[in-house]
Amino acid sequence: MKLRIKRIAGMISLVALLTGAAAPFLWVKGDSVIPGVRINGVAAGGFSKAQMIDFLQEENKAMEKENLNLVKDSVKETWNYKDLHVSYDERSLDEAMAIGRQGSFFQQWKDRWAALLSGKAAHIDASFDEEVVRKKAHQLIKTYSKPPQNAMPRFHSDGSITFSKGRPHLAIQEEDLMQGVKDMLETGRGGEMEIPVTEEVKPNMSDKEAEEINTVLARYSTSFGGDANRSSNISLAAEKISGTYLKPGADFSYNRTTGSRSAANGYKEAPVIINGKLEPGSGGGVCQVSSTLFNAVLLAGLEVTQRTCHFSPVSYVPLGRDATVAEGVIDFCFRNHLKHGVYVYAEYAPGSISVWILGNKEDKPSYVDISKTKEEQKTEEGHEGKNVTVKQSVKWADGRVYHDLFESDYEAVDTVITYKNKEDLPKE
Repeated sequence: MKLRIKRIAGMISLVALLTGAAAPFLWVKGDSVIPGVRINGVAAGGFSKAQMIDFLQEENKAMEKENLNLVKDSVKETWNYKDLHVSYDERSLDEAMAIGRQGSFFQQWKDRWAALLSGKAAHIDASFDEEVVRKKAHQLIKTYSKPPQNAMPRFHSDGSITFSKGRPHLAIQEEDLMQGVKDMLETGRGGEMEIPVTEEVKPNMSDKEAEEINTVLARYSTSFGGDANRSSNISLAAEKISGTYLKPGADFSYNRTTGSRSAANGYKEAPVIINGKLEPGSGGGVCQVSSTLFNAVLLAGLEVTQRTCHFSPVSYVPLGRDATVAEGVIDFCFRNHLKHGVYVYAEYAPGSISVWILGNKEDKPSYVDISKTKEEQKTEEGHEGKNVTVKQSVKWADGRVYHDLFESDYEAVDTVITYKNKEDLPKE
């Protein structure tokens, strides 16, 4: 009797052992994922192939809302996964379906029990349109390979000013960028990635300094017409000076800011005044920008440190209020002697150039007067010219005052010329 009981118990144990050994195969249908498998963190045990495809479609739909944020200090560029065509492919499901179905019977048994007891993660890589990604990478590199640019002002109807974000110069490694982006996109999850750079040059105006610039200290405009090359040079020079930020005590050089007036730098041949006569020359028109800036600087109450009048009076500013420049010879310079930083903003439009000096409300003059204190006619045999002195008088609400004198000595020309109209005066 005892022997019989032992035999029965042994058979039961054997059946239990065999059943346990076979359980992982009994619990799994031939076309479904084995129990314990998780796909990208989602429990997928028991999913059929059709259910897996439905799962991928839901994942792809959700993925369209994901973003990759490329960052470097203050820089943040956002790429949307939908634009990059990031998605899971149905063929990527094969890895999940193959778990517990590869190798010998013992290996499959072992893998299935391990998945059931401890879980098994199956990762599916997402695919993306590499051509679209590379185009975006090229655009990113192109944008930030330019010299750093200070923030740009926004003028509001109430007279206030706010600023956009500035742009640093970044030397970006394309292949490092592409590899990092690839690794992120393949996860199928949005996130943040630091832009790989070998060099970074930040704008010289910080966010805090930009916040302190909140009003227009002065604005001045001049008009022009005619020569297309001259208009192009005016536009280029205006672009060069626009966005310049000067900390308190900093100096501005027009020649240094606008660069060499060469064809390589984009300047064109246009009429310039040489010894009182208009002659073709590279960069003709830049003096109108320097003269417009000079007048804005006067009205803002800034300290002019270097200024020279033209050989002859010009038509676009009052007598004695022009500022000529010549590369390597004559410069126009001023200093910010105010309590806060100032920002130069220039805007070109067909037929006109405007320059703003922006700053803090505390530095806005309460009184400004720019007037002629002397105008003398100079005559010689067969010649005529003018000698003019302009006075700058500025006051601030806190009691500060500033005065300066600007003498202009316009030389006589080879032949006596009578200008009937202001429009007949030299343009440069």
